Amino acid sequence: MSFIKFFLNLIIFFLSLINVWKSRKLNLRKANYFIIKSNKDLIDPRSVRFINLNKKDLSKSLNFVRCVSLSLSFKSLFYLKNIVIIDSLYNFILQKNKILEKKSVNTNKEYSRIITQIIKYSKINEFKMIDDYRLMSLFLPILNKLKIFSIGYMHGRISKDLEYQKNLQLFKFDKYYVWNEYFKEKILLINKKYQKKEIFIKNPLKKYTTKNLIKTNGLCFIEEDNIKLGTYRKIISELKKQKKFKIYFKFRPNNRPNHALLGLLKKNNIQYFFKENVYKLFTQYNIKILFAFNSSLLVECSYYNVIPIMIYSNKIFLQEYIKDGIVFSYRLNNIKNIFNQQVQITKKFKTMKKSIWKYN
Repeated sequence: MSFIKFFLNLIIFFLSLINVWKSRKLNLRKANYFIIKSNKDLIDPRSVRFINLNKKDLSKSLNFVRCVSLSLSFKSLFYLKNIVIIDSLYNFILQKNKILEKKSVNTNKEYSRIITQIIKYSKINEFKMIDDYRLMSLFLPILNKLKIFSIGYMHGRISKDLEYQKNLQLFKFDKYYVWNEYFKEKILLINKKYQKKEIFIKNPLKKYTTKNLIKTNGLCFIEEDNIKLGTYRKIISELKKQKKFKIYFKFRPNNRPNHALLGLLKKNNIQYFFKENVYKLFTQYNIKILFAFNSSLLVECSYYNVIPIMIYSNKIFLQEYIKDGIVFSYRLNNIKNIFNQQVQITKKFKTMKKSIWKYN
């Protein structure tokens, strides 16, 4: 099986190199990075949304992609133009070095060296990507070394409290688009390498003109990674005590449904959604309050006039957001206090929304 994967990764890498050669012959000067997803267009919706990428425009650029599935990699090579699947390159090097009994550090160095050679050969002069924290450390030093102009797009909340966002503090784009003035100030604070003139504001959120389907006010809580079923059970127990609200649940669109969680929602007659556009749901189902632990929606929902409630049991994930006053926070056992203080929260929320989205 490992030999088959080794051989398939080699084929994918070879086909990717052909795309690099074709792009050079076509004199393409721009490049993108995005993630392949198993949706209709195969392009990660975040790149579609933040960078305005679409399938048609890929013919005008060289496109570096992440794709964790071999079958999806072959499908992408067939349906998308000018793509270079970097995972297959890494896996090919990793498997080769295991056979040769080389250290993992050699794999990373070789991987970076080959990506550098590909980018140098391509003759590109501009590179766009979402601020994928995992790949910034690969691409940005290479682009800086080769003097290629890099453009980054914020794709999720920014916080010094999130350990996996360390690369936002260590590396910089030549031009960086963030959602609003709050995050412009935040990135300037956590990464001293940036100058104000290098940070631009671009709000990716859209206003949707959708019909209100429900008159009753709604509460929504969402699926998040590493949240136990028992925690969801406690949330449901607390929310069901509020008879004036209808309760909704939104699954992560790209996750496989958790059958135990699905059963819990059905048992409690909670309406749930999978692939639906969550921003449209806010209006359609008259959602007034969003409950989450550590989601970008806690920042985004206020744009749609939805009150963000960060709930926690022991650890608070985004302490600085509470300090900065862009979310409300309540311990899991004290959710009932939200409804006792609803008038005060609503008044504070109006000021909060203006401070976050004042230029949008």
